[in-house]
Amino acid sequence: MPLKKAGIHWFLTDEEVAVARNELDDLRKTADYEPDKWCLSGLNRKPEALGLALPDHMPKKVLVRDITLRTAEQASGVILSHEDRLRLLRALLEVGITSFELTYFARQRADELREQVDLIRRVNPDAEIEAGQITTVESIDLMASIGANLVSIKCPPCFATAPLRPGAEVPKAAWEGKDWRTLARPPMNIKELAARNRSLIQHAEKRGMKTCAYLSSLNYATPEFIEEYTYEMTRAGVHSILLGDGPGATAPHGFAYAVSIIKRIAPEMKVVIHAHNSFNLGVARCLAGVHAGADVVEVSINGAGSYAGQVDLAHVAAALELLYRVDTGLKLDQFTALRRLGEEVFGYPVSRDHSITGERYFTPEDTLINFDPWIHTSVEPAIFGNRAIPFFSQKADVWDMAEKLTELNIPVEKPEVEAILKEVKAELIARKREPTDEEIRATALRVKTQMTGQING
Repeated sequence: MPLKKAGIHWFLTDEEVAVARNELDDLRKTADYEPDKWCLSGLNRKPEALGLALPDHMPKKVLVRDITLRTAEQASGVILSHEDRLRLLRALLEVGITSFELTYFARQRADELREQVDLIRRVNPDAEIEAGQITTVESIDLMASIGANLVSIKCPPCFATAPLRPGAEVPKAAWEGKDWRTLARPPMNIKELAARNRSLIQHAEKRGMKTCAYLSSLNYATPEFIEEYTYEMTRAGVHSILLGDGPGATAPHGFAYAVSIIKRIAPEMKVVIHAHNSFNLGVARCLAGVHAGADVVEVSINGAGSYAGQVDLAHVAAALELLYRVDTGLKLDQFTALRRLGEEVFGYPVSRDHSITGERYFTPEDTLINFDPWIHTSVEPAIFGNRAIPFFSQKADVWDMAEKLTELNIPVEKPEVEAILKEVKAELIARKREPTDEEIRATALRVKTQMTGQING
């Protein structure tokens, strides 16, 4: 079967491609768009978003939904076996996670998904389990058969591109040579989406499943679109609306503004935040969304995911719990062990100073910490199952050197401290790493011997 065009849109006619292109062009008129430079959310600089009056309190509780098993396989170079997934699930259950997304469009084998669901149910019979996104009754039946109890219905503001998205029903049907225009009938506006969703939602409810309307590509959404989407999805009967921004093009206050629109239209609607870590603002996006009234945040272990990754489970949970006293129900002291498991399973390390769980995040190299630990640190490392590891750096002064020599039980005079510090720093630069205690000891004793010999001579 020859491919007529480059890319996944080979199965569209030239006219359909033109429609998609034109729709994107129209949407970009409302975005912060500079051709060949960037395409960012139009919400970012709206006065209504920048001047949004947020509540004077944070919620008492927030649900943390882990999506590691779906997003990690989208990360570059990460290959997960079925056993890897079970190991991650066991650890997440131990941490206290009660809501999971296991896969996308039920990509995994049904028997393996069923085993993962069974594992979760044995530990927590009431856990919330999403096993992908749906566009057909058959998808709902498949997910119900494996024991999932949550399905999401995805649709971005750019309707004409919905059939192109990998994993959706249209590419699958087109690849199999089926008439996808008749079978899938992808909606071309919100009203068509709502009409199709009503039957899917009703079928999901018959199978004992909740439904979530997945508003992806938030960066293309206007306030008017979010209002209409919320109104129609509420009428269609969904239980929650997810705000997803894969490119990370929506600023934190843009997320808050979008949440506030949903809560104004449908105060009882649950809102889910799905934020990527672009511009290193993933946690900020989640916190802004929660402050505006979001009920659920989606996270992954070590932030594993595509592009800049998702929001790190430990980062957002720690910020919610400690900075704002929002209950997540999670065991913070398991976070560092979870980070290590993630590194082992994913096959790549996080940075040594990775916030909260990094191996060298808590590094009391400053002598002020010996005076009072809360001058240069804010949290006891053991809160997160981590530990402080002192180190000797290039910025060390004579007081640091004297402190280290006292710790090593090496008696010295002031001139010796200065000479030892000079030599230790020279060796530190030559080695391009911090010295070990034994190396400092050897250098100190050598310098002391040399100075004693000079005096005696």
